Amino acid sequence: MVKPSAILVSALVLTQCSPSNSGNASIALGQYSELATQDRKSPKKYRVTMKFIENNQVTSSPAIIAKRGQEAKIEMLREFVYPDDFKPAETSRLTMEASKQKGIFPVTPTTPKRFATRDLGYTASLSVEPQGGFVVIKGLLSHEKFAGFSRAPGEAISPLVDAGSKVLLTDNRVDLPNFVRSETPLYVAGLPGVEHVVDLPAIPAKVAIICEPVE
Repeated sequence: MVKPSAILVSALVLTQCSPSNSGNASIALGQYSELATQDRKSPKKYRVTMKFIENNQVTSSPAIIAKRGQEAKIEMLREFVYPDDFKPAETSRLTMEASKQKGIFPVTPTTPKRFATRDLGYTASLSVEPQGGFVVIKGLLSHEKFAGFSRAPGEAISPLVDAGSKVLLTDNRVDLPNFVRSETPLYVAGLPGVEHVVDLPAIPAKVAIICEPVE
C-alpha cells in the first residue's frame, strides 16, 4: 500500500513537470514533508486578495474575509450599457413648396428605444481549506470582455437610398456588441501569505492570489 504522503509527493512532482506550471518554485522534500504533516490549530478565517495583470496594467481587488470551507466571492466588474431594442426608421414625403421634387424624403434612421447592461470583468468564487502547513484555494474564475461591434442583418435595418437619384439617405445600421466569456478552474496549494500566480491564456492575463490566516 502506498502511503498518502507518498501520493502527495508524486502529485507535486507531476505538477512541477507540467508545462503550464513550469513557473512554480521548487521545494525541498524534507520541507514539504514537514509542512504536509504539520499539525497545528487551523485558522477559521482567511484574508484573500487578488491582483489582475492585463495589458501591463495591475488592478487589485479589495480584500475579502473567507471562512474556512465556505464559498467566498471576489468581483472586479464594470457595467457595459448597450441598446437591445430599436425603433424602426421613419420616412415622410416633404410637403414644403421648395422640396416638391420627386423622391425627396426626410429620413430618421433606426434608433435605440431600450438599453441593457452587462457586467464585464472578473468574478472569482472560491473556498479556502488548511492542509497541514499549506492552504488550498479551490474555485472558479470567470472573465467576460467586450470584443467589438458587429452589424445586425435585415432589410429593415439596411441602408436606405433614394430610388430616383440613388443617393444614400441613411446607413440605417444597427450595431450590437460581441462578448467573450472564459472560465478557469482554480486550484492553488501553497504557503499562506505567499503570492501565487495563475496564467489566464484565454484573456490573456495573469492573476496573483494571496491568502493569509486571520484567526
